[in-house]
Amino acid sequence: PASPSSTSPHTPAQTFQQIIPPSQTVNRQFPPAFNLYRDPFSSRPTFSIGEHQTTPLYAVTAWAGWSTRQNLVLHNGPTEDHPPLATVVYEQGARRMDVHLPPLPGQPPAPIPVLVPSAMRSKFVFSVEVPWGAADGPAAGYRKESFEWRRSNSPAIANLGGRSHGWKLVRLSNELPSGGLTVSGSGPPAGDGHEVVAMCAHAVMSVSKLWKFAFTGTGVSGALGERWAVMAVATALVIWDQEIKSN
Repeated sequence: PASPSSTSPHTPAQTFQQIIPPSQTVNRQFPPAFNLYRDPFSSRPTFSIGEHQTTPLYAVTAWAGWSTRQNLVLHNGPTEDHPPLATVVYEQGARRMDVHLPPLPGQPPAPIPVLVPSAMRSKFVFSVEVPWGAADGPAAGYRKESFEWRRSNSPAIANLGGRSHGWKLVRLSNELPSGGLTVSGSGPPAGDGHEVVAMCAHAVMSVSKLWKFAFTGTGVSGALGERWAVMAVATALVIWDQEIKSN
């Protein structure tokens, strides 16, 4: 590896350091990597996400009915009886979809728009609040950051254990997390040097395992917050849902 005095160029995404102390833990709703499963014995489509099919963490409902208006619900528990953690509403042929998350403290509920791929744009694009400012100081709060789901065909995607082509979630800011919060390592850089903070792809050679997802770099560190994590997972599930319905 290059020495600290090396003059070779590095993008910010390539120079994040692995400096979280082993004793420092971050409470996270999702494991660093997990799968989407379908119950092969259910009389109707029943989905869940988790590290193993026998220990589901969250149920997923994807339903269109007889309308072009479609809904996807990520439930806050392992069964469909649990309340929504995120709800995505979109229409066939529409240029955007809306993701409904629990509101921030003191804020009214408001959907988060997501621009979907079109003839002029091959990405899913959204902005969401992430923690910013010293965690225990007067500047503690949130700021909006933008992210893009981009198609990818790379060894990093293949390392998920599924197909070699899938999607990568790119963080468009290269600033280090605020308040001295360190990250557990850099995600693989995208072609433009921005950091990849999550990846997803179809699973292979399995009847029940459908989709694979992993956080990377700043995404796996917890520095981007749980609101961002739920947004990342919900939008990845919609990508899976749309690809399945288009095939």
